[in-house]
Amino acid sequence: MPEMIDYSELDDGLGGTYERIAYGAVIERLAERFGARKLLELNATFIAGVPGFNSGILAQNGFDVTITVHSRDYRETLEAWKISGLSNRVRILEWNNDLEAPFGADEFDLVWNHLAFEHYRDPTPLVREMARVSKDLVINLTLNPFNIGFPMHWVYHKLVGKEWDHGFLKNTLISTVKKTHVTVGLTPVEWGGCDAPPWIDTVDLQIGGSMRYIGGAVGQRRWVWGSTNPAARRHSLIRMLWKCEMLLPAWYRTLVAHHLYVASRKQSRVVMNSE
Repeated sequence: MPEMIDYSELDDGLGGTYERIAYGAVIERLAERFGARKLLELNATFIAGVPGFNSGILAQNGFDVTITVHSRDYRETLEAWKISGLSNRVRILEWNNDLEAPFGADEFDLVWNHLAFEHYRDPTPLVREMARVSKDLVINLTLNPFNIGFPMHWVYHKLVGKEWDHGFLKNTLISTVKKTHVTVGLTPVEWGGCDAPPWIDTVDLQIGGSMRYIGGAVGQRRWVWGSTNPAARRHSLIRMLWKCEMLLPAWYRTLVAHHLYVASRKQSRVVMNSE
């Protein structure tokens, strides 16, 4: 009998769930395109929602997943993966130094992270370490400074006197990410925007950024939104949002998406495949 999972403990809200589905789809598509099966999320950053659970869909879909998690999120991350029923499909390491990962060279096919790049004044050492432990692909996702929610974040922080904790602005630009990748010997192969629902990015604003209680608008008293919840992924609202996002021109998606990404390959792999 299949294990019954209480997805209410993994509720990210509609916004958080759609976000994880969106960038999970980008990672999975690139992994499939370049034959990557062994994946590392170096720094499973806890920004909002369930901590350390960015790779949940990837593990659920059969990828060999390893994640490193900072001590502040480690116990909650273990609990989230246990609740999800996916603990046996992930290796979770408590690790606080992204610049010296506890892995050998070329140990993974693909190394990625979400909202880590922009938190380094100089992200070059981070990307160099990602490239060291990756056999092929390196992917960085950042916040999108062009989304109208980004300046709203800044205004909100100023109004409430809260320290800005969303990283360095110049490091949220695709041009900066690409330049950094090239500096460490990577060749960019794809970049753009992902997670482009028809609402602004409202992380840490007190206006319902997770959209957790939108259930009433879609015929449910309170829908349980979780990225690894098959019912949530099949929900007509999620499917409609994704279909609309895929219809957006790439240039427009880059302007309005909540996140930007750059995917690169090690030059040795690019040369090998071109011969």
